[in-house]
Amino acid sequence: MERSSKSARGRLKKAYITMKTPENWRKIILFVCVVALGIDPLYLFVPVVDSPKFCFTFDKKLAIGVSVLRTFIDVIYVVHIIWNFMRYANGENNLYSKPIWDICFIFHTIVDILSVLPIPQVLVLTLMRRSDSLVSRTILKWIILAQYIPRILRIYPLYKKVTRAFGTVSETKWVGAALNLFLYMLHSHVFGAFWYVSSVEKLNKCWRLACPDLPGCNLKFQYCGREGGNNIPYGLNISCPLIEPDQITNSSVFNFGMYIDALKSGIVEVNPDDFPRKFFYCFWWGLRNISALGQNLRTSNSVGEIVFALIICVSGLLLFAVLIGNIQKYLESNTTKIDEKLEQKRVTEHWMSSKRLPRDLKRMIRKHEDDEWKKNTRIDDEAILHNLPEDIRLRTELHINVSSLYPC
Repeated sequence: MERSSKSARGRLKKAYITMKTPENWRKIILFVCVVALGIDPLYLFVPVVDSPKFCFTFDKKLAIGVSVLRTFIDVIYVVHIIWNFMRYANGENNLYSKPIWDICFIFHTIVDILSVLPIPQVLVLTLMRRSDSLVSRTILKWIILAQYIPRILRIYPLYKKVTRAFGTVSETKWVGAALNLFLYMLHSHVFGAFWYVSSVEKLNKCWRLACPDLPGCNLKFQYCGREGGNNIPYGLNISCPLIEPDQITNSSVFNFGMYIDALKSGIVEVNPDDFPRKFFYCFWWGLRNISALGQNLRTSNSVGEIVFALIICVSGLLLFAVLIGNIQKYLESNTTKIDEKLEQKRVTEHWMSSKRLPRDLKRMIRKHEDDEWKKNTRIDDEAILHNLPEDIRLRTELHINVSSLYPC
């Protein structure tokens, strides 16, 4: 028992010492930043629709959970900001002349501070208790989008420093494949989340346009927290029918465009225990449309909706290009290595033949060369002999010396 506890403590101590190095610390923070990009869009699932009451409300449990998770990740990044300040104060990490380094440091620090400001936590937890403005004025969507920019920008300097230290972020081809897959997953998640909140906003827009023409309809009851919502379901149902865009024949009918699927599927409805279904449905919608380059999207004539569809299309093309580029780079790398191996084998075979080595020595040298072919060394007598194991090297040197003394 004591041995196992000591070994566990030893492994933890070793991991801690490894993590303390600047290179490994940056790698951990880079991973934290990438994870943070997947957490922020979860806020967009907070608004929900209470269809029987024809009003909007918010998933408070989800909002609190996402806020706690986001705060925890931001605290880790705040530690990184402090660590950067300490290294800057000590004159470390200065890769450029002092004026340029000062400008870069100030810019990166501003981006870092903007990225960890708790604006979503404060606004969501404050406004969702008494107002529908998060949906009616699209505040929630623009808050997340605005802070998403510095949270993406802060990744670039980290990525450059990690690749400068390690050569690459992915140490194996499987990690590289996983990163490419994660790019698709992240974009699918982000687009699915924005599609969800835009669907809720689209329904809110229709109700707001229809409400003034319906007797007894009051816009202040759009938020379910105010006296239980509107009690005129039939009027709003008639004014905002869920009709497929290509089936609309009357221009007076409200066109929900690409958001009709979310509204008809019921994923925007109030159901606190149904978040997984909501999340995975939106994720599937994003993945499907990125993979199809947005070809199946049927938009209305709304400019915002068309721009959203264009972004999905362009993002799909870029992701596909990145994937093809990485595959090509991997194939070229493998081809280069194979060519180098073949050339090394050819030179080694020529060298062994010129020295008239016996078959057993040739077989041992070939076996060793096959094991060590990845090493990029200059093929000559000294290099080949130096790389051989001691017993094979001594026998080879002896044979060469004897052959030079007594040529056949």
